[in-house]
Amino acid sequence: MRGAHFRGGCLFFSAAAAASIACSTGSSGSSGGATLPEADAATALPDAAGSSGSSGSSGGPSFGDASPNDGASVDGKPPVPNLVANGDFTQGNVLFGSDYAFATTNTAEGQYTVGINGQAFNGLLVAAGDHTAGSGLMFIGNGKATPDRVWYSSSAIAVSANTQYYFEAWVMNLCCASGLGDGVHPVGPSQLSFFANDVLIATRTSAKLGVWEGLSTVWQSGTATTVTLKLVNANTEASGKDFAVDDVFLGIESSVNPPK
Repeated sequence: MRGAHFRGGCLFFSAAAAASIACSTGSSGSSGGATLPEADAATALPDAAGSSGSSGSSGGPSFGDASPNDGASVDGKPPVPNLVANGDFTQGNVLFGSDYAFATTNTAEGQYTVGINGQAFNGLLVAAGDHTAGSGLMFIGNGKATPDRVWYSSSAIAVSANTQYYFEAWVMNLCCASGLGDGVHPVGPSQLSFFANDVLIATRTSAKLGVWEGLSTVWQSGTATTVTLKLVNANTEASGKDFAVDDVFLGIESSVNPPK
């Protein structure tokens, strides 16, 4: 973002500070690197609220009808255990890392906060609550036009060998509430690459404005007994990429579309 006319690159997982700054223009940040490979074209499937998620070609499950960490799922089962510490950001800005710089007020691209409303972080963003409870914390960021890590696990997570895991996150495009775009479609839809132990699993796209979309991938542990996870920005266009992320998840059953 630049001055009062930021156009793209806001990465939001939840907003905690007041600001009236426009979305970033998406100029390149400093922590670049080679452009990441992207998965095949995504297909949107509806979730319970009528939103759509995007599924790549790597065999992830359909996007679903229940959110993680929200109490019993729609079929009455208890919540699926989540191996990601503070995946719902209820503990605040702890237990994860980011290549973005923490800020309470958005003054440049490549910044993020953990808060309750993206519009408080940047005045042009959509005002919306978190995915977990609607009034809690989420990760909110102003994305850059470089393939940086927007979120990564700060320590290795213990897993079982030869087991299938679901690595998932809920994402909402936040750009923009006014002044940029048409108010219906996101400016620069968010695109995230999911990595486990530094290996690309798949890239997922969320293509709606102001709607939570469940993004799901599948990881086979093989001989691994620990895993590190990361979500990397895969949209390197200059504009947009302003979104919130919540309920980052790793478990043996999908939190996006749990079995009945």
